Amino acid sequence: MRIPPIPALTILLMSTAAGAQTTAPVQVPYTSQTRPGARSGAGTVNDVALWVNPANPAASRLITSDQNNGLFLSTLDGTEVQALTEGASSSVDVAYGFPVGGGATQAMVLSANPTLTGLVPYVMDAFPDGGLTRLAPTATPLDVGVTYGTVRLTRGADGTFQAFGGLSAGGVRQFVLTPTDGGITATPVRDLTTGFVTGLVVDQTLGAVYVAQQGQGIYRYGAQADGGTTGQQVVPLGDGGLSSVGRLTLYESSGADGYLVAADPNANTFVVFDRRTLGRVGSFQVVQDGGTDGVELSRSLVAYPGALGAAFPEGLFVAHDGQSSSTQGENLKLASWGNVARAFSPPLAIAQQVDGGTAGDGGTPGDGGTGQDGGGTVIVPDDNPIGGGSGPDDDGGCGCSSASVPASAMLGLLAMALLGRRRRS
Repeated sequence: MRIPPIPALTILLMSTAAGAQTTAPVQVPYTSQTRPGARSGAGTVNDVALWVNPANPAASRLITSDQNNGLFLSTLDGTEVQALTEGASSSVDVAYGFPVGGGATQAMVLSANPTLTGLVPYVMDAFPDGGLTRLAPTATPLDVGVTYGTVRLTRGADGTFQAFGGLSAGGVRQFVLTPTDGGITATPVRDLTTGFVTGLVVDQTLGAVYVAQQGQGIYRYGAQADGGTTGQQVVPLGDGGLSSVGRLTLYESSGADGYLVAADPNANTFVVFDRRTLGRVGSFQVVQDGGTDGVELSRSLVAYPGALGAAFPEGLFVAHDGQSSSTQGENLKLASWGNVARAFSPPLAIAQQVDGGTAGDGGTPGDGGTGQDGGGTVIVPDDNPIGGGSGPDDDGGCGCSSASVPASAMLGLLAMALLGRRRRS
């Protein structure tokens, strides 16, 4: 029998490890939850983003997108601290380091606003506690006259700010965002023909855009404007444990390692895929200790690998709960990523924390961090093709590794066995 070379064995081991967890969903308890006001009714929360406070990560903010009321900011213990009710919001995302004039930068928040029929930009004032202000209050929304159901921010390989918008009627539009004197312009650079978009996430390091399409599954496209318009179906419904597909997020443990996580609203689960191979790792449910008031009918999620104070020293996972009995309505539930990781056997990777930041996601935030809120970070990717290459081992200039490396251990043992066999022959 022909012995496969070591690179082929690496791919085989990664695929095997990624697909090993195929049993029933594991249970993950949540730590805290938001307490929405009376204005929030059933079925109104559409999306959530995370802004990381650079001065005090524990004082970071969750930004909830409400289709009836607008944007709401909450602390990590669930307290609502700001409401912006200028029209509805169907989706929201965050990018960091956006120039606002005079050499200053701020975190930019982009909201898909059906009321104003366009994409509305805000900036996050970091001090003292973080609050949203609309950028250029008198300016019209970006791409005015078009209704978007999903928006995700990213950086292009050339360092430009970019946005991907899932149109409410189907399809995805890609923009380059250019700062102007006190404002911003959006230049369309590519349209992708897709079905109805339920979720988007951009993997900068691997140069990929993942699009969740209702009734079909997850498709992958190149992230660059010249990447063509043809996508590849990478996870069909009924395969990989998905019975339905909603929002998507990334958990970046280090370099190009980590997970793509998809909400499965019909099954009340979150399905985890290996970020490199897209092999299914397993699934989990978010529950309260004792098994009551678990997350159901989830429409949004966030995974963040960095430490966020004493409450979330091993990162954060946030899930929208469409039927929260504890609040008499829907809300957001927050769980430690460490609890998510250790619920699996073998455990999922946990990003190594370095000086309050994360070794694999750019380290300590500069003006708001690199929060994984479904696609927006400020790390400029390498030129690896989508789905291939290893990407940089250290995006933040510091050493990092994952907490669970069973595939690496197996690879070492196999390599030793192969070496011994060759010597014997």
